[in-house]
Amino acid sequence: MKRNIFGLTGLLAIVLIFACNKKDDDTPPYDYDKQAAKDEQTIKDYIAANNLTGYVRDTTGVYFKVLVHGQGGDTIKLTDRFNIDYKGFLLNGTRFDSARSVTFNDMRLGQPGLIEGFKVGPMKTTKGGTVRYFIPSVLGYRDQDKGTIPPNSVLIFEVKLNNYYY
Repeated sequence: MKRNIFGLTGLLAIVLIFACNKKDDDTPPYDYDKQAAKDEQTIKDYIAANNLTGYVRDTTGVYFKVLVHGQGGDTIKLTDRFNIDYKGFLLNGTRFDSARSVTFNDMRLGQPGLIEGFKVGPMKTTKGGTVRYFIPSVLGYRDQDKGTIPPNSVLIFEVKLNNYYY
């Protein structure tokens, strides 16, 4: 009987120690709305400071400008495969990615695997068109560190939509 009491007391002590142990990570939870507002102001400030004109805010919060109008009137859909040329930059001018004539195999524009904000640009033009757009961090990598892309980074993409496939 004493053995069971000591065992239960020991188990209770271990549980209490772990229950009272404070986490070392005091990082506040991610606040989407607060970061979205900060990103919005950052984009507006960048556009103003660089005397950029013609940018339009999409309902998602992405700012875009069609640089070259494509052919035809049909635009890509989220269910389409696509072939693009693209360049990705940080606001400080650092290029973090680029590719020419990339077809993402069987990946569709709307499938997981692409950051949410990236999907917006190609839908703003037609085949052969080029669009430049600012992606708020909340539609990008959020507060994640992605190597050359720091947490909470607004991204700039320039995408030429070479083709898309149903």
